[in-house]
Order: sequence, then structure tokens, then C-alpha cells
Amino acid sequence: MPSIYFDFGFYLLVAALITGIVTLLDKFFWQKKRVEAGTVEYDEKGKEKYPGLIDICRSFFPIIFIVLLLRSFLFEPYRIPSGSMNPGLYDGDFILVNKFAYGIRLPAFNTKLIDVSEPKRGDVIVFHPPHEPQQAYIKRLIGVPGDRIEWNRGTLTIIPQCTDGKDISGQGCDPITIQSEFVSDKVEDLVPQGEYFDTYNETISNNTHDLIYLTSGVSNGRVKSLDDRWTEVVPEGKYFAMGDNRDGSQDSRAWGFIHEEGIIGKAAYKWLFVTFTDEPVLFGKHLPKGISFSRAGAIN
Repeated sequence: MPSIYFDFGFYLLVAALITGIVTLLDKFFWQKKRVEAGTVEYDEKGKEKYPGLIDICRSFFPIIFIVLLLRSFLFEPYRIPSGSMNPGLYDGDFILVNKFAYGIRLPAFNTKLIDVSEPKRGDVIVFHPPHEPQQAYIKRLIGVPGDRIEWNRGTLTIIPQCTDGKDISGQGCDPITIQSEFVSDKVEDLVPQGEYFDTYNETISNNTHDLIYLTSGVSNGRVKSLDDRWTEVVPEGKYFAMGDNRDGSQDSRAWGFIHEEGIIGKAAYKWLFVTFTDEPVLFGKHLPKGISFSRAGAIN
């Protein structure tokens, strides 16, 4: 049985079903009964005045239905909740998620209805992680089904599993070696505690993006990425992802593989950046204190 994701899309779907059913019942049954009973009332413009609940449903159904279609099948807004994707994305960035990039999915259940394309290595994806299926995470896709992934102190080797000369994402079959290249001992100003990080970059599928690692001599309480070695084989129907903040991200290295059904879409565009109060202000929540469009642009 497919999972149900109790997110905003679920409640939109429920609202659309309720208002839609009430609207249809009124149009084909209840309205006729009011006419037959002679209880129809009209306003000063000669339009029928509907009973309270029916009036609400008939008014809101078209709006809810259009929002549901746009959000479920085209683009969904998402707020970056942490620094795990620094330095490309920051806590406070608002982005648009392309919902049709990897196929049309059923709202709330996320079951694929129409296949469009497969996720590719290097894509930044939004998804439901296996350990918190009701939450939405954002990471960079590193491994697709069948990949053997070998990490050796900053060097990533991917050995694809291929059929007829192509892997599942339609890319080639040759082993891929990705080297994290040092760029600078400085990081962007928005990186929290930036003095403890260095900037690197890497190129995956012709897409070059910046990363950050903890600088030499700084401890994070666990094995740092540039000192670590590990190997993973991605099972069928699963994906492997990591944050660009390699020493500040809980990702597939910690909680395992992403299920295909859990993928929400491809992170496409940054459109708004909001800064929040340092301390909780109202009901334990941090409130916005600044808004900027200066970071707007495509996501690499």
C-alpha cells in the first residue's frame, strides 16, 4: 500500500474533494430540490443566494482546485530549513521545486502516474527521507540505482550498473571519478561559523558547484569527510544523496537510501531570501525581519 504524506498537498487534496463533492451535489441535486420546493432566494442582481456551507464550497472550489493542480503538477514552493546545502543554499532561501521533472505524481500519495525522466547525478532534489517520511529534505543526488559509490578522503568514484550501454538515468557506463578541489579558505558570509570551513568545488554530470568542508584541525565530534573512507551500493528503486555542506549534513551517509516514491521533485529556482530573528518572538517561533530578492536565480 502506498504511503500517505500528510503535507500541505494532502490537505489541499482533501479540501478540493470536499468542496468539489458539495459543489457537484448542489449543482445536480440540491439546487433542483430548492427550485421544486420554492425556497430559492435571489440577491439584488438576480443571482441565486446559496445556503452558507454550499456558498463557501462553490466559491472556494475553483481556487483550491487550481492551486492543487499548480502545486501538485508544476511547481511547489519550499523553504530551505537548515545549512546542510551551504554554500549554494542557505537557511531562509525560498525555492521552487519542479514537480514534473521526474514525472507526474498523485498528490498526497506521491505515486508516479506519468513518467517524464529519471533523476540524474548532480541534481538537487527535494524528497521525503526514510527516517522522517512526513518531512521534506533537500540534498544533492550522488548515486542512482545500481551505482557502486566509493568515497576516499574527498575523492568520489561512481561505478554505474549498466544495461545496453546506459545506466538507469540514461547516462554513460564508464566509472566516474569526482575530485573535491580546494578553492579558498574563505566561505560566503551567510555560512554560520564560516571561519571553521573551507570552500571546495566539484563537477558532477558537467555541473560544477561549490562545497564546504571543515578546515584542518577543527573537530565536529565525528569523522570528517576529508578523513573518511566508505563504500555503498545503491539498491534498485533507491537513491543516494549528500549535502553540499559535507561536514554539516545528515544525509544518506547517516540514514540510508531515498526511496523512489519519496522523491518530490527537482530544486529549480531561488526566488526569495528571508532573514529571521535570532531569538523566538511569538509562540516559540522566529519571525521574519528582512526580505531580499538579491539571491534569485537558477539552482546548480
